[in-house]
Amino acid sequence: MKRPVNDLERHIIVRVAERLPEPKRSQLLQDLAHAEAESFPSEQADRVVFHISGYERPPYRGQESFVWGGGEMKDKDGETVDWDVYEDQNGRLLELELIRYAPGKLIAADWRTLMFF
Repeated sequence: MKRPVNDLERHIIVRVAERLPEPKRSQLLQDLAHAEAESFPSEQADRVVFHISGYERPPYRGQESFVWGGGEMKDKDGETVDWDVYEDQNGRLLELELIRYAPGKLIAADWRTLMFF
């Protein structure tokens, strides 16, 4: 089910955009401004797919990280959560992936601890 982009997702994407050259930075921020999110949680990960208003996504042919390797942050219980933001083959915002390797589901990632690799 589509929903508004939440504060954590927005914060991560804006921080990624800050590291990108123009015009890629502007395009990512425009995509974010016109995006809705759809979550696909699993046992130890949360995959968030973005739907951009007015953009017809091409058939899936892979994805690429906006900033190679993404980064990490802490979950509410102090465990490490890896994250990455991906673009589609047209360089448009595709998804955010949060992965918790410790046992248990992702609780609430703390964006204040956000680090880049």
